[in-house]
Amino acid sequence: MRKTDVLRVGLSLLAASIVVGCGSNNDGVSNNIPLPIADAISTDYQGNWVAPGYGLSLAIGKDAVTLYQSTTDYCFIMNIEEEVDTAALERVIRTTDTSDTLEWYTGTGTDTFGPPGYRFNKVVSLPASCEQDPISLSPTFETDFDALELFDMYTQIFEEYYVDFERMNVNWSDVVQTTGADLTATSTNEALFEAMAYALEPLADGHNHLISPQGLEYKVTTKQTMLERLVEDFAHDNDLAYPISGDVVTPTLLAQLEEFLLDNLSLQWDIVTDYAQNDADIKSTANDAIRWFKNDGLGYLFIGTMLGYAENTEDELTFSRNTLTAVDAALDEALTDLNDVEGLIIDVRTNDGGFDFVSMAIASRFAQEEFHAFSKQARDGNSRTELLDVYVGPRSEINYTGPIAVLTSSSTVSAAETFTMIMDEMPNVTLIGEASHGAFSNVLEWTLPNGFNIGMSNEFYLTPEGVWYEGSGIPVDIEVPFFTREQREQGIDLGIEAAAAHLLN
Repeated sequence: MRKTDVLRVGLSLLAASIVVGCGSNNDGVSNNIPLPIADAISTDYQGNWVAPGYGLSLAIGKDAVTLYQSTTDYCFIMNIEEEVDTAALERVIRTTDTSDTLEWYTGTGTDTFGPPGYRFNKVVSLPASCEQDPISLSPTFETDFDALELFDMYTQIFEEYYVDFERMNVNWSDVVQTTGADLTATSTNEALFEAMAYALEPLADGHNHLISPQGLEYKVTTKQTMLERLVEDFAHDNDLAYPISGDVVTPTLLAQLEEFLLDNLSLQWDIVTDYAQNDADIKSTANDAIRWFKNDGLGYLFIGTMLGYAENTEDELTFSRNTLTAVDAALDEALTDLNDVEGLIIDVRTNDGGFDFVSMAIASRFAQEEFHAFSKQARDGNSRTELLDVYVGPRSEINYTGPIAVLTSSSTVSAAETFTMIMDEMPNVTLIGEASHGAFSNVLEWTLPNGFNIGMSNEFYLTPEGVWYEGSGIPVDIEVPFFTREQREQGIDLGIEAAAAHLLN
């Protein structure tokens, strides 16, 4: 979902990193499970399988699995694992109601909870590029492919899998021609990185990224976030043009900017806590990811992230189960304390995402009954994959179903937007603040032979009515700006005040 930083979702017995939650920072969990040498793989799984819209293919034999990722002209062997048995495979992939479809469910949740996983259809043969001349990726990223060939791989990946060029009125062929104009076969990796980064700019998609093995990273946000607004204020205060040019950046300036940002992030939370009656009323759990307090019959619940609730483990299914357990425990504590409030303010204004199953688990605590929460599908050539509907219903007796105001901002991103979309379907919920960021898709990752890691949006997230809020973000019912200079100077939070006025009206 989506969604944000960041578990690498790969076949647990294969170490490849393919699909991640939103906001990936590539610090995800490796997926190496000790594989018992026992029974061969069940015939239910054997054969060739392709996941439309994701470029993924599986060749499953009697005791071995090969994972590929491909475009029309290129196919990368992501991993080959031998001595695999059914038990290990089923910690990642399971059969469905039809004999010709498998579901890759880990990474999107646990074996019992989460949105639908990625669907693999049984095929007679692998994609032609995988049958003909698949490319093995060197662990040291040594390659004979030149800069022009690598650029062609990169641009073809986006051409065939990027979710939608029309949203920003982008002619991808023109972008490719312009950004690659100065490249030659002997161009350096630095020049290649610059051309690839330049190609991301017109898409204005916060889920697209480019990362080199040397640590260079580039991404373009969909819209200005709170941090970017603060950087702009810093530039204005210091008589600098915005965006700040690298030509004027010095170590001293960077240190001043860092201090400015940290001071204002601290101030933002200090202003929030001023709305608690006493400091002792402010409580937190899950390493401060969830915080809350009560005042004048209202409750305030801060949800800071949709990830990081459990320690990383090599076994992804165990990690997901531990995450869900930790989230449930945190919500039990918070909602037990908030069970008597007349109205509840839920704040996700600085939540930049994580996992959709975490968003669903949190939202389930406010559901009165099961309902259609959202739908999702991937781009598949000139069409789309099957539309998968996602339902959310009550999961615990420790919940809150009274009046709710959800605070959002342009810094509400990815899986936090999934949460917002779900909450917006509840009759007792009002959205207040700014429209969310508008970056919904999970991040589909690719690795080029030279080690460049590519992240991209390839999915549509739709409301039950079929509305797609990519780019624009989820609109609010009551518009209130978030943490403006004026609010900082006056020490007020207009979002909390508007929510309190609405709930007490």
